[in-house]
Amino acid sequence: MFNLNIGIMAYNEEANIGRLLDSLLAQRAALCSINEIYVVASGCTDDTETVVEEYTRRDKRVKLLIQKEREGKASAINLFLSKAKGDILILAGADTALEKNTIDNLVKPFSEPTIGMTGGHPIPVDSADNFIGFTVNLLWRMHHRVALEHPKMGELVAFR
Repeated sequence: MFNLNIGIMAYNEEANIGRLLDSLLAQRAALCSINEIYVVASGCTDDTETVVEEYTRRDKRVKLLIQKEREGKASAINLFLSKAKGDILILAGADTALEKNTIDNLVKPFSEPTIGMTGGHPIPVDSADNFIGFTVNLLWRMHHRVALEHPKMGELVAFR
């Protein structure tokens, strides 16, 4: 069984961070143990930190790391990496939400020792019934097809 640490880099994600944390805490993880979930709040000016603090009281695996100034995503990732201790580390976009088996599906390929990194397939929640929704869905379908040939991951990534 793999031990996981999950890192979420957040800048003003008050409206989304709770949904992501709920989806992470509800994961059906048979192949792994989610040991810690770090949220790096980088220079937030909204209530992102307040929302995450509520989750830290409900589940000891959720940890809040605060960067008072906005230092950028690379700096936030480095802060997460300095704290993470898992066999596999996961970076999740703060504006995403995961299906219940996502983490197991992301981790499953690591049973093969030559696998060093996996990524998720983002699926937009926008309805394709209007112009914006159609455009968003088209963009992400194209993104997926390109990523199958030339991997580009960022919304959900796992690595050893």
